[in-house]
Amino acid sequence: MTKHALALTLLALLALLTACSQDMPPINDCVTKDGMQPICEFRNPEDLVLLPDGNTLLISQMGLNFQQADPGSLVFFDTRTLALAPAFPTSASSAAEPLDPLNNWGGADCPGNPGNSFAPHGISLRQRDDQRWQVAVVNHGGRESIEMFELLDEQQGPQLAWRGCVVQPDGTFVNDVALLKNGGFVASHMYDKHAAELLGFNSGMLKAMLGMHTGYVFEWQPDAGFRILDESHGAFINGVEVSPDDQTVFANVYFGDEVKKLDRLTGKQLGSAAVSNADNLAWDAQGRLLVASHGGSLSEQLACIKQPGSTCSLAYSITRIDPQTMHAETLFSHSGAPMGAATVAREVDGYLYLGSFSGDRIVKLKYPAKE
Repeated sequence: MTKHALALTLLALLALLTACSQDMPPINDCVTKDGMQPICEFRNPEDLVLLPDGNTLLISQMGLNFQQADPGSLVFFDTRTLALAPAFPTSASSAAEPLDPLNNWGGADCPGNPGNSFAPHGISLRQRDDQRWQVAVVNHGGRESIEMFELLDEQQGPQLAWRGCVVQPDGTFVNDVALLKNGGFVASHMYDKHAAELLGFNSGMLKAMLGMHTGYVFEWQPDAGFRILDESHGAFINGVEVSPDDQTVFANVYFGDEVKKLDRLTGKQLGSAAVSNADNLAWDAQGRLLVASHGGSLSEQLACIKQPGSTCSLAYSITRIDPQTMHAETLFSHSGAPMGAATVAREVDGYLYLGSFSGDRIVKLKYPAKE
C-alpha cells in the first residue's frame, strides 16, 4: 500500500470511528449477578498474579490513561479476608532510593527508582534459578521500562523490594511481560508510541486496527540485550506467557484475532488458536492457558476506552487453550453487570478472579467445569 493510500485508509477509519462512537453507560452498583461476585475496592485492576502462598493476588492498577502514563500502583489482595495492602509505591518508596549493585536485576542504564511516577501495566511473577522470587512490571511512567522487584515474605506480610529496571528502546510501547527463570524476560510491543497523531488517535493504533503488523514479541537477557522473535509480528501484540520450561512463548495478537505459539529460541511460529481481541493470558492449575478477550463492536470498545476509570459494560469471553494442541474452547461469555471489559482470568483455589482495564472492581466466580 502506498503512503497516499495508507493515509486515505487511516482517515476513512478515523471518520468511521468518530461517526460510530457511542456511549456505554457505566456500571455503578456493586451487586452479585449471574454467580459473579464483584469486589469494588480497586482502580483499573488490569493484571493479576497469584503469590506462592496460593491466597494473595498481586494486582496492577493502571492509571486513568496508560497512553498518557498516568500514575498507578501495585496492591496485594488477600482472597480470604478481602484485605488490601499497598505493594508499590509505598510510604517507604522513594525515587531517590539507591540501587544495590549486588541486587541489580535490570540494566546498567536504569536511572533509578520510579517512585510516584510509576504507571504499571502487565506483570509477571517467577521463581528464579537462585530460588528467589522475581516480579517484573511494565511501566509507562517517567520512562518506558520493565521494573524489577523481589517478592519478600516478611512477618507483616508480603513485600516488594525494587531491584532495578530495563529501559526500553525508543518508540517501544510495551503491554505485557513474562519472566524467564534466568532473570531475563519476553515482552510484547504494541505499536510505535511516537507515531503521528490523527485527531487525537495514535496512527500506530489505527494501523493495528486495520490489521497491519505494528508489534512483535521481544526477549531481553542481562548479558545479550534485546532481540525480536522473527515470526512474532502482528497487529497489536497484547498478553504474553512462557511455558514452564522457558522454551515456548504464547502471544495474543489483539487485532489479528489469534494466539500465537512460538519457539522462543528460533522465533518460529509453531501453531495458533483463533481468539478475537485477546487481551491477557494466564496459566490455570492444570497447565492450560486462560485467555480474556473482548467482544462488541470497534465503536463499543472505543466508547469504553473513552470513559477511563468507569466500570465499563463491554462484552468479553474467557477461553481455555491446550498449550500442546492449541485447541481452544470458550468457557463463558458475558456482558454488562457486574463487570465488563475483562482483561485477565486468574485461577485461585477453584475460583476465577477477573480483572479489567477500567473501573473499580474485580469479580470472583466458580471456575466453570466445562471440558
